Amino acid sequence: MSEDDEEKWFDWMFRTFYEPVWAYAARRVGLAVADDIASCTFHTAWRKRHRIPRDDDRAVVAWLYRVAWGHVRNATRGECRRQRLAGLLRQLPPDPPGGGSRDEEVRGAMETAMARLRPKDGEVLRLHYWEDLAVEEIGRILGLTPNAVRVRLCRARLRLAESLRGMHLECGEGER
Repeated sequence: MSEDDEEKWFDWMFRTFYEPVWAYAARRVGLAVADDIASCTFHTAWRKRHRIPRDDDRAVVAWLYRVAWGHVRNATRGECRRQRLAGLLRQLPPDPPGGGSRDEEVRGAMETAMARLRPKDGEVLRLHYWEDLAVEEIGRILGLTPNAVRVRLCRARLRLAESLRGMHLECGEGER
């Protein structure tokens, strides 16, 4: 298929299936996110247009729904993380008026200690603690076995604790 034919076919597919994909997304994640899901779906479709079945409209829409489903899952997971973080932030005590607090000191020390880590150590810690990913998920992202992730996490925690000790800040027993 020539590039011109390819663009015409994609244009037809977009005009034909944008609304059903948008409606699919809206039913699952609401109107506020449906535009983003539909846009991401067709962006993916453009990048992978050679994989889309062309002989059956139902196969095309099924392929698009499968891609949209993946984007919906990602959006849902992201919203869950945001809500969990917002809940945790609401539980924090307010900063005392009038300047620097112990929390700011600890936060600054943690940022410094994380910056001193090797990039691999920092990444595994961020994926585990900031992104709240399980060892198996981190393994899929980094291309490691779950056991290798556990070892890397253990070593990264030790290096982080050592770096914090060097700044005369230590975590209490059981804290991470």
